[in-house]
Amino acid sequence: MSEEEQLKKMRLEILNDIDCEEQDEIFKLKLLDAKYIALDTLYPYHKEITELPERYLNWQVRCAIELYRVMGEEGYVSYSENGLSYTKQTDLISKSLMNELIPRVGVPK
Repeated sequence: MSEEEQLKKMRLEILNDIDCEEQDEIFKLKLLDAKYIALDTLYPYHKEITELPERYLNWQVRCAIELYRVMGEEGYVSYSENGLSYTKQTDLISKSLMNELIPRVGVPK
C-alpha cells in the first residue's frame, strides 16, 4: 500500500472526500507518528528497522486516523452542557488497536 493509497483512505474516512487534499500534510504527519509507534512497539530492541512490514500498513492508517481525531473535538469522550464539563481521551491510541501489535523481541545485543 503506497502513501497515496493511505492518504486516500484517510481522506475518505475523515473528510468523506477522496480527492480533497487540504489536510494531506497533517495526514502525513499522523501517518509518520503511527509508523514510529508501531515500530517502537513491534521492535523495541531493533532500532535499525525503519520500515513497517506490508501487513501493518492498514494498521498504520487506522492509527493515524485515531491520532488525527484526538487532535480536535472528536477526542472528547464526554461533554455536558450547563455545568460545562469536558473530558478528553487520555490515551492517544485505543487499547484495542495497540493490542493488535505483538512485540517481537529476542536476546538484547
